[in-house]
Amino acid sequence: MRKFFSVSAWVVGVASLAFVGHALFRYFVPEAPPSPVVLFASYDSGVGSTLLEFRADGTFRYTNAAFIASEELSGHYTRTDDLIRLDRLPKTGLLRSKTLQVRAAPHTETGNGLWQVGATDEAKPKLVVFTIYRLAPTQQ
Repeated sequence: MRKFFSVSAWVVGVASLAFVGHALFRYFVPEAPPSPVVLFASYDSGVGSTLLEFRADGTFRYTNAAFIASEELSGHYTRTDDLIRLDRLPKTGLLRSKTLQVRAAPHTETGNGLWQVGATDEAKPKLVVFTIYRLAPTQQ
């Protein structure tokens, strides 16, 4: 019985040290704040939503949230003038092209859209156009 208590005390002690060590490490070495979002676009189909966030550090996040399931994908992008090129595509969802174009879209609620374009950099009108939303200025 004494052996059980000594082993239990040892296990509790090691777990406590690990917890305190982790807490101190997290306190003294905080995570870097996320890069600010420079472009946000979405498409709402009524049953689900698709969101695209482009950050200043060249990363993007794609989120497809449907009634039953959701999918999230992160990657990198490059922007040249009004063209945005993604390094990867999701396996499912409304995003079908690695190249997107920022241009006017009168049928969206903001008047600006993120169009999916083909190999010749022409907009594909049969694919979904994401609505671009204006971001609030960041407080500094």
